[in-house]
Amino acid sequence: MKKSLLKQASLALVVTSVLTGQALAGDLADRVLTSGTIETMNPNQPVAEAVAMKDGRIVYVGSNKGAKQFIDDADDVIDLKGKYVTPGFLETHNHVVGSTWMTQGVDLSQAKSPEEIAQTLKEYADAHPDAKIIVGNGWIPAALTRLPTAADLDAIGINVPIIAIGNSCHDAVFNSLGLKLAGITEETPDIQPGIIYWAKDANGKKTGLAIEGQWAQAYVDLGAWQPETMIPEASDYLQGYLSTQGVTTTQVAGIMSPEAIISPEAVLNSFENTVMPILNERVENGKAPMRLSVMPIFKMIDADPKEYVDLVVKMGEKYNSDMLWTDTIKLHPELAWIDGGSTQFVPYVNTQPGEQANFGEYGIPPHIMYNLHATANAQGIKIITHSTGARGLRRLVDIFLELEELYPDSRNRLDHVDFITKYDQERIIKHDIPMNVTPAFTLDSDSGEAMFDTVDREYAKEVFGAYSDMAYEYKNISLSGDSPGFPIERAYPVYLMQQVLTLTDPNNKDSKHFPEWRKTMTYDQALYSYTVAPAWQLKKENDLGSIEVGKYADMAIFKNNLREVAENEPHNLIEKGTVVGTLLGGEFTHRKGM
Repeated sequence: MKKSLLKQASLALVVTSVLTGQALAGDLADRVLTSGTIETMNPNQPVAEAVAMKDGRIVYVGSNKGAKQFIDDADDVIDLKGKYVTPGFLETHNHVVGSTWMTQGVDLSQAKSPEEIAQTLKEYADAHPDAKIIVGNGWIPAALTRLPTAADLDAIGINVPIIAIGNSCHDAVFNSLGLKLAGITEETPDIQPGIIYWAKDANGKKTGLAIEGQWAQAYVDLGAWQPETMIPEASDYLQGYLSTQGVTTTQVAGIMSPEAIISPEAVLNSFENTVMPILNERVENGKAPMRLSVMPIFKMIDADPKEYVDLVVKMGEKYNSDMLWTDTIKLHPELAWIDGGSTQFVPYVNTQPGEQANFGEYGIPPHIMYNLHATANAQGIKIITHSTGARGLRRLVDIFLELEELYPDSRNRLDHVDFITKYDQERIIKHDIPMNVTPAFTLDSDSGEAMFDTVDREYAKEVFGAYSDMAYEYKNISLSGDSPGFPIERAYPVYLMQQVLTLTDPNNKDSKHFPEWRKTMTYDQALYSYTVAPAWQLKKENDLGSIEVGKYADMAIFKNNLREVAENEPHNLIEKGTVVGTLLGGEFTHRKGM
């Protein structure tokens, strides 16, 4: 079995004795920070006053007195005046490459009905009479009286194509003109019937609503996707924003371009010939504000595991720097539970009388999931899987445990863990299986009480939102914001820390602790989930996740003591958790207020 995260972290970089703050012999410093409250995440030296760095690496961690040897020769010495410092945060599931195309346009997040969606779009159209296409984003399925249709959008009488995309970016609705110009007819086939498909009415006619990405090709055909400009622009904004929030590394869990839901060939071609060259050029030109781990997404049932693995190995050899690498594949095997799609052990409660019970359905069946994992792990490639359903998650845990005997350092991970049985909670804890959680998916504003209209209440109390309880029994949990599922302004570390410390939604003043039967996480657990745990999950524990001699000089500097705020007034963490400096390899990517 793999070593525990704590042991892995404490064994990393034994080149020096950080216990005494001793520096690497002969090294001078480019920059020195003094008089800070520095949480190192190194169990042998939890707190320090000073850090010195040279050529992007840390050369000293310790007291102000010990740092004096570096000050005379340093280019820059900064008196922190007591400011609070943590390791640079690692976001392990945030789509910060090109994904703003999924969230741009008219904000539909406040709509409570299809009519309100249409009215909001009409108001935008009236204010922008020269618009050639109208794109809206953010309607929440659980918040609507029913799902929208083309007829709802046609009713506002706007003679331009309209696309309205849901908040999770899984579903979208077009007006009739949009369907016509995209070439969508009654004969247009579904990508995967019942999984990725066009919704139909009682008469078998398309309603204009596309489920689980069926809309991507139409979006492209309407001319809305322009990767040469949209990828750099999105990267500038999304990564730039996260850098102001102390993030220094992001794992892009699947490149969410439209090709991801068009065909396997389109996914691989875009990843190799568009995405990776654009990102590498940004690195070479000094425009990359953070380290990126990137990967293609495996979502189509006709995708070939070997083709994916071969490409990732090829790209991993071509792009393998400290700023850009690929050694992972994102597997997306099922639908969202809010649509009754993720796989469960009990039927969804909204099954219509007389219809067959719905337990959810695999988009990628277990035998293909196994083939992908086995093929990838044999080549040293990790798999992270969208794991929202309890039944699919059980199959994945089985796969992980079977393959761990052959590939003990595979570090395959479960992501978006919403539903998980007690039996599988125990197995995950026992075997230290990596897990990633986006807290907002289990809070009351995104689902909450509405969940009980979809999932049996007693079943939910066992399986829903269990990660915060599990954090008291094991450490291998990372947190992430999952933009564009949520706006990047609500998908950054301090925001998520407040969520897990309170189990409330900071975006909703009326939000209450939910699930009320779950424990809130502690600050130590939350901080670990943004530093040490994700570094290990990325196989970067020797370089990232703690402030230790020899590791990258990646740090977040806060105006206030984040620990004190979290422990005394957790509901004010966002307000008071201002990042005044972000260091990436010893250089500031963000500096404001210090």
